[in-house]
Amino acid sequence: MFRRLLISVLIASPALFGADKTTETLLELLRDVGGLQEQIKALQKSLEGKLADVSQAGAEQARAAVDQSGKAMAALSDSLQKSLQSQQDQQAKTLDAVAAVGSQVQSVADQVTTMRQALNDLTSAMSRLATQVSDLTTAVKSAQAALPPIPGAASSAAVSATDLFANAEADRLGGKLDLALEEYSDYVAKFGNTGQAPDAQYYVGSIHYSKQEWDDSVKAFDNLLQTYPDSQRVPESLYYKADSLARLGRSAEAADTLKDLRKRFPDNPLAKQGLTVKPQPRF
Repeated sequence: MFRRLLISVLIASPALFGADKTTETLLELLRDVGGLQEQIKALQKSLEGKLADVSQAGAEQARAAVDQSGKAMAALSDSLQKSLQSQQDQQAKTLDAVAAVGSQVQSVADQVTTMRQALNDLTSAMSRLATQVSDLTTAVKSAQAALPPIPGAASSAAVSATDLFANAEADRLGGKLDLALEEYSDYVAKFGNTGQAPDAQYYVGSIHYSKQEWDDSVKAFDNLLQTYPDSQRVPESLYYKADSLARLGRSAEAADTLKDLRKRFPDNPLAKQGLTVKPQPRF
């Protein structure tokens, strides 16, 4: 572009100016234009280099940012994966623990069921044994009754205190109340100073009570209270004596007996109960 303009000026210059002066001027102008072109080229190269540096730096920064983001994403993914795996492992352990506990509970339940069945079997066996003992006792007594008495032999030697009390217990538990009543009464008469005598006397009263023989019940319990005042059977004897008196209509005596029970044994459960038949008020 500049060269074409310069040539046009050279062509027209002889007509406008003098030849020498014009030529010199044109040469200077050409030199200036050439220098200007060189400066422009240098500027272009400088700009291209700077643009290349800027582009390269931006690209490096972009790559660095991408690499950093990739590393961060990889670290985050690894962390999430480890956390998920840890949760899965914990859940698996928890399920295993729950399964183990469930197995133990089932085992205990099975053992309890087995023990309950064994207890039922034992109870049945004891009941059968009590019946057999009762039957055997009855048979022995019948055989002894059939034998002629031995001259000079004491009647109390026929059976020991332990055997007599055991026989009475077996008959009572077996439902043979009349026989048990006779044996308990016989025990008190023959072995009234032993440790089981208060129990035997109490069962005499309780059998009369269960048979609704209220007078005999009152007498039996009163006998225990007078003969064995320190026995552990005293609170029960007081209560059932009071209840028997109330059933006989002897309300005042029943109330006094119950009052005595509550005064002497305030913490006993029977002292906190009322009578089956409430005593009538005095007039």
